[in-house]
Amino acid sequence: MIIRKMMLFRPSIFGTLLLLWAGSLLPGYAQTREFLFNNGVNYMLADKQKAIEQFSKAIAIDSAFGAAYFYRGVARFKLGRYTQAIEDFNRVLQLDTTLKIVNMYKGFAYRQLGMQEESLQAFNSYLQSKEHLTALDYNIIGKANLEAGDLDAAIGSFTKALQDNTSEAQYYYLFLAYFNKKEYEKALQQINLAIEENENFYGYYLNRGSTRLMMGHFEQALHDYDYALQLEPNVPDSYFLRGRVLDTLRQHNLAIRDFTRAIELNPTDGTYYSKRGNARYAIGNRQGACLDWTIANQLGYYEDFDKVKSLCE
Repeated sequence: MIIRKMMLFRPSIFGTLLLLWAGSLLPGYAQTREFLFNNGVNYMLADKQKAIEQFSKAIAIDSAFGAAYFYRGVARFKLGRYTQAIEDFNRVLQLDTTLKIVNMYKGFAYRQLGMQEESLQAFNSYLQSKEHLTALDYNIIGKANLEAGDLDAAIGSFTKALQDNTSEAQYYYLFLAYFNKKEYEKALQQINLAIEENENFYGYYLNRGSTRLMMGHFEQALHDYDYALQLEPNVPDSYFLRGRVLDTLRQHNLAIRDFTRAIELNPTDGTYYSKRGNARYAIGNRQGACLDWTIANQLGYYEDFDKVKSLCE
């Protein structure tokens, strides 16, 4: 009776644990694969490790229990055990070749492992099994292509997603693809469309400023960074990016001010110290520059290592 109720209803986590504990005390109580599987499902929110243990016990009873492999794979994925998750997902596909949605989960697991080609293959297998692709589907494959460095394919996928669902997010994805391809005019068009959809998100102005910076439109880039800081005044990258433009325009003292503010907000980014060091050196502050370059090196940013060796020792 307890098994049947648990399969039909979803009690609260506390109630579920109480039922499981009470059931385990019954004399001669048989823990079937279904009971263990149901335990695992109910443990998924409360304790994923215990969920894995329950699914594993169910698999020990029936090594062809595909649902248990699938849920165990999801639990392992949630715990960051991506290689083990992929092993479970592969086993699911061996047991049921029609369950193509598993390839989507494999794609995300490979992405977390930094295995971009494998991730792209898994996502492609998933999408090829669908009769109708949605904007979400195109975005999944577009991101995979973007991460794999196939920018033309990413642009194609994001364009199809935009045709299916016009939104600021779609404009932003296309912006990313064009920006990475260094097609800055097209990138600027897309980020402008995103801003038209949402004028109050500071991040879009940072991205537009970076695009204009790459195009050599320095004053416009400064305007974008200024506006981003009005919207959100405590983002260190906003000060850093504005400082980069000011340094390019040889307004070194103003650049140092912005780099210093970025460091105050985030003192662990070696890039900030590096660029402040360059600006300090430009105004003749060699001691300050050497200190910044040294700190940058200590934080793992080694672009200025040669400067430290040649100018500071």
